Amino acid sequence: MRKSMKCFILAFIIMLISTPLGYTAINTVYYNKNLSGEYLTILNGFIYLFMLIGVSIFIIGLVDMIVSKNNKE
Repeated sequence: MRKSMKCFILAFIIMLISTPLGYTAINTVYYNKNLSGEYLTILNGFIYLFMLIGVSIFIIGLVDMIVSKNNKE
C-alpha cells in the first residue's frame, strides 16, 4: 500500500507541474534554436508527454494496489 501511495502522489505532482517541466525541457533540448513557428506545437507535445508519464505512474500504483489486495485475501 505504501508503494502505491508514493506512485499516486508522484503522479499527481508530475501532472500538476507538467507545464513548467515542458517549458524547461523545450528550453533544454532546443537550446539556441529558432523555433518561431513550431514553439507552441513542440511545447504542447512536451506537456502531454509529462502528463502521460504521470498517468502511467498512476496506473502502476493502481495495479500495485490491486495486486497487493488480491495477495492478502
